[in-house]
Amino acid sequence: MNNQKINIAFCTDSNYLEYVAIAIKSIQLNNLHNSIQFYVFLYDVPKSELQIFQKLDAPIEILTIDQQEIEKYQNEHKLKHINRSMYIRLLVPRLLLGKVDKFIYLDADTLCFKDISSIKQVDIDTVICAVVSDSLKQQNVAKNVSRLKLNSANYFNSGFLYINTKNWCEFDVENKVNAILLNPQSKLIYPDQDALNLVLQNHVKFIDCRWNYLFTWMTESEKEQFFYHEDTLPYIIHFTGARKPWYLEHIGLAQNLYVFYKHFTPWHKQPLKSYLPRMRINDYRIYGKSFLKKGKLFKGTKFLITYLLLKLKKKEKNNKPS
Repeated sequence: MNNQKINIAFCTDSNYLEYVAIAIKSIQLNNLHNSIQFYVFLYDVPKSELQIFQKLDAPIEILTIDQQEIEKYQNEHKLKHINRSMYIRLLVPRLLLGKVDKFIYLDADTLCFKDISSIKQVDIDTVICAVVSDSLKQQNVAKNVSRLKLNSANYFNSGFLYINTKNWCEFDVENKVNAILLNPQSKLIYPDQDALNLVLQNHVKFIDCRWNYLFTWMTESEKEQFFYHEDTLPYIIHFTGARKPWYLEHIGLAQNLYVFYKHFTPWHKQPLKSYLPRMRINDYRIYGKSFLKKGKLFKGTKFLITYLLLKLKKKEKNNKPS
């Protein structure tokens, strides 16, 4: 095993394949002097799309996941931007055991902005993985700790995991998490993230939040400025939430950077997709307020009225006798 390399794993289905390619390019272009090996675990990706992905100029090993490995998991979730391919991360350490000692797992909705070689200085020999807290506000962390009845004092976001492969497998994390996820009595808001926090509590090391800086932590002003301050620029920004910068309507600095890195992928000629077909009720309220702030009164009012009508319709539906 080559311990000089930085090993990075992504998991995706066809919905996020393009965004994995963009994330990989952002890492590669910011780490030209580092030796990096990517492992991409695919589920339900048509051959035609795989052929496009294979045109990406990067050191990538592609591994296809058996359908039966994923089919056991619940397909529907109230967080509509979450899909079943997220569960692949649970079996990655087993599939990489004997091939790599340590690796970074990243969600597809991430971009890298810095040299990440300092990750090799993070000691995870006596823990299962290094993680980043899910919030900068202690009261938010405390709510999740209380909700899950954790006996640790913190709650991590599972979009970044720096994993000790051997320790993960020896602790049998995959099966322990599955026992929670596949239990019909489990009431989890964030399925595998909650389950991972339950299983790994007191077996993780919390590291600098810049390794997995959540976009939702930023104010609107910070979202337009973060790239210009080298001293505070995160290693990795995680574009949490449903309103991703890769959607046409979500203009701003983050989208400009996505388009820049997209230019180096086989999808460079593909136009950005619209978010409108994916809109949730609360999105109309957020869009409406945003348009009003920008002085677009007609558009803002239209979205807010739509929000109120949809909310009323949902309330009536919920109050209907079954």
